[in-house]
Order: sequence, then structure tokens, then C-alpha cells
Amino acid sequence: MSVWFDVDDLIRYFATSARPTGIQRLSLELFRQLHQNTAAAGGIIFCRRHASPPYFRRVNFAALETKLQALDEAPAPRGPPLVRQRPTGWLADRARLLPHRTRRSLQTIIYALRDINWALRDLAQALSGQASGGHSNLLGLEQFDTSCSDAEFAPGDWLVNLGSSWNAPYQPAALESLHRLGGRLAILVHDLIPHLFPEWSTQATLQEYRLWLHETLPRADLLLTNSRNTAADIASCLSRAQGVLPPVAVLPMGGLPVSGSVLQPVRPFVLLVSTLEVRKNHALMFKVWQRLLAQYPESHVPDLVFAGKRGWLIDDFLSQIDNAGWLGGKIRFIESPSDAELAMLYRQCLFTVYPSLYEGWGLPVTESLGFGKTVAASNRASIPEAGGDFCVYFDPENIAEAHSVISGLIMQPERVVALEAHIAANFQPPNWADSAASLIKALTETAQIATTAAPAAIECAA
Repeated sequence: MSVWFDVDDLIRYFATSARPTGIQRLSLELFRQLHQNTAAAGGIIFCRRHASPPYFRRVNFAALETKLQALDEAPAPRGPPLVRQRPTGWLADRARLLPHRTRRSLQTIIYALRDINWALRDLAQALSGQASGGHSNLLGLEQFDTSCSDAEFAPGDWLVNLGSSWNAPYQPAALESLHRLGGRLAILVHDLIPHLFPEWSTQATLQEYRLWLHETLPRADLLLTNSRNTAADIASCLSRAQGVLPPVAVLPMGGLPVSGSVLQPVRPFVLLVSTLEVRKNHALMFKVWQRLLAQYPESHVPDLVFAGKRGWLIDDFLSQIDNAGWLGGKIRFIESPSDAELAMLYRQCLFTVYPSLYEGWGLPVTESLGFGKTVAASNRASIPEAGGDFCVYFDPENIAEAHSVISGLIMQPERVVALEAHIAANFQPPNWADSAASLIKALTETAQIATTAAPAAIECAA
């Protein structure tokens, strides 16, 4: 039995983005572990999609990893500054004499023109192949394409997709060809959030996700998940829509490797690692920090650092914090940090916060614990499963409760010290080697049973 891992999602993502989000970090770390053990389960092979038969091509993963590593070590392309400077000068003084509504309209036009200028600059860089990070975003697919020959599936082989497979659902003909050759399909379901909460997604994402949900998942021979909570969502949602479910296996999730870097001291800060999007609930933290600054002297309130990439449906939120002057610099945004930069942030922070409204797993929670840092976290979905009793929790829709929990950690540092001692003594950091071993075990066991059954989610220990 050979296991073919589809890396097409990874290639397409890095064609236009310099830094991974949680899904890409997860799949890349698993691929690295699997590549180190190519003898497992009869062979590990990497492939990507092709538009025409046989629909898949082998990929040289070592070459691909080298390219991705170089990208991670290069400076990430950054967008326009989120903190906009207050206009100054004679013209600005005259503009302030205008009616408020007129001033706001002019301000909107000026900011839009600035953003257009940034967009035109980035487009010019991309067209000339000189985009920051050393690669052309428009030529990224070719740059990261390390395919070498057609894939040849044998009876009993697995095709496994660990990425955001809903972004580009498989062609029905490709899956029909795979099954006709005796191959099997396994898909990692990270979450069902677009199905459960469509208001947090764009229309384009919803259209792709619904196609994937109704056309691709029913063709799978095994569904992999990152948490018991996601497995329960699958059982609840898909059984009603599709009837009989494929087997479901829950995999343990690893975390960011812990480095031993010695860091220079900085101003105290609390860290929120996440893509900037509505579901991640940065707005709650903005309101909590407003309350903290109203309640305590500014010198007693640490900074709040957002670390991640810009997401979607966030214009209103950015306008709010922009109009509030980023709370006098108490809120900062570090865009698209590298793994090394992210490790430094985890090590330097007082603690982390994770107020997400819903998650399939909550990778930043386990990463924070891996660095010995406690988390003030949402009590929703899989997040308590990821954090256990090493975190403190709050209702992510209750500002007063979130403020109470977070201010308690800030103003009573001995509580943070006690939680860190508990983490150091009892937290068993998950690792990607365990995740990879559990994945191979799930594939092997599923191959030995009838795939027409619908068993409950199973825990896969390495």
C-alpha cells in the first residue's frame, strides 16, 4: 500500500502568500514528518493535481520544501500600514473647519486613494517579478511546481488531502478514476464552520464549500479530523445530509517547534495569534483593552499584539480601531510573522489570548502551551479540548466576563506564574511525529475494514 499526499493546496497557497496560516502549517509539518519516514505503509509519495488524465503528477517534496523554507526566511510582503497618521499642515487645519459628515467623506476618499496607491505598487512589483520575499506572486504556481511524472495509483493505494481541500474541490472524473483503479480517498476535515456559520465567510468560499460538502466528502473512504468536537460536528451535520458516513478518525495535533533563542526585553505585551477575521473575535479584545485603559493607569496595562495575516470581512473593525488611534499604540499588529518571529513572540509575551467564536481545533492554544505560556481562551467548540486545565476560559460573547478573566491575569501575575508551573509540570506537548504515526495507523486500519460501515469517531494514538 502506497500513500499519496496531495500537496496542491500548499502550492496554490504559497503562490500568493508568503506566510502560512494554521492549516498550511499543519499540513506542511505533517508532510515533513511523513517525508522523513518514506518506508512507512509501503511508501509515502507526494503529488499534485493535473487538469487532464491521469489527473495527478508526482512531486519532488524535498525540492518543494527547500523553496518553501527560503520563502519563510525571506521578509514577508506587507500591506499598507494599518495605523494611519493624522493629517497635518495648513490644508488639514482648514479641512477640520468643515462639517463632520463632509470631513468623514473626504477622509474616506483620501484613505481609499492611499490604499489604491499601495495596491498599484504591489501590482507593479508582482509584474516585474520583484515582489518582497523574492518571488513573483503572479508566477508563483510555476515557481513552486516541482512535479516530475504522472502518478500511477495501484489497488489499495490512498490519496490523502490534509489541506483546505474545499478551496478547489476535486474534479468528479479524477475521483472516479482513482476509485476505478482501486484507490481510496482520505480527507482531513478541519472544521465545518462555513456550513455552521455562513455569516463568517465570503460568498465565494460558501459556494466552494457547499460543493465540497455535497460532492467530495461523500466520495471519501475515510474522514480525518483534528478534534473530537469536529468529529461530533461531522456526525451531526453530514449524517443528516448524506445518510451513511465514512469512518472518522481523530488525529492528535502537533505544535510550533520550540526554539531556545535568547531575546531582548521589550514592553510587556499579551499576544493574540490568528488571522485577522471576524470569527477570531479581535473586536472583543479591542473592547476589553478599552475597559482596561479606562480602569487602570496606562503604565499598568500591557500592549495587545495581534500576529497573523489580514483576513476577510474586517473593514468595519479596522475602521473602529483606526478611529480610536489603536488605543494610543496599546494595540499593535505584526503582519505575517515567520516561524522564528512567531516563536519569539510566544516566548516574550506575558500570556496569550484566544477569543475565537468557533474553531475546529485551536492550534495557537497548544502552541502557546508548548512555549510554557497560559491562555485566556474562549470556552467554545474545541478550544477547551485543546487547552485542558492549563488555560482560563471565558464566554467570547461576554465582554464583562472576558475583561474579568484577562484583568485577573494582568493584575495578579502570581496566577500566571502558578499556571506556568502547572504547564511545566504536567503539559505533554503534542508533536507532529505522533500526528503522522496516527495518520498512517488510521489509513492502515481503515483499509482492513468495510468502508460501508459508519463507526463513531475513533481516537488514534501514536
